[in-house]
Amino acid sequence: MGYKIPTVLNNFNTYGAGHKYIGVSSETTLPSFEYMTETIEGAGISGEIEEAVEGSFGSMETETSFQNIGRELFDFITQTGMVTYRGSMQVLNTATQTNDYESIVVTTKGKVKSFELGSLKKGGKGEPKVVREITYCKVTIGGVSVLELDKFNMIWKLNGVDRLQKVRSQI
Repeated sequence: MGYKIPTVLNNFNTYGAGHKYIGVSSETTLPSFEYMTETIEGAGISGEIEEAVEGSFGSMETETSFQNIGRELFDFITQTGMVTYRGSMQVLNTATQTNDYESIVVTTKGKVKSFELGSLKKGGKGEPKVVREITYCKVTIGGVSVLELDKFNMIWKLNGVDRLQKVRSQI
């Protein structure tokens, strides 16, 4: 029995409001998940402990780069709601020593926080960027949901486990 090792993102596309940004979106930096914490100290504790608040994260953002300034950039800036990144991850099957492919889908919701027009360069790329504040993020690999965060609805799931279900039921 072998394993599938992700080796390279073969390709991806960016979608917003049914629009496919093919050939113009070049790279996306996905959000970082940094738990909000509280310092715990007191009798019986030797020092301080930074306790993560389950399901509560600081500001999260994506940064999407484009090849050059074009109408698609301004269409993307005006996107409200959902933006989806769909890719094909090349994986190495260790049992057969052959390549296979798994889908990866990252679905986000949020608002534009900032944008850069990039540069004008003869014979080159301008690389404008759009930064979005993210309130929702879901990652699906091979059709299986592995992460889902919905800040407004207090949903925090990892590998299908709803880590805030008990909290929601108590408030």
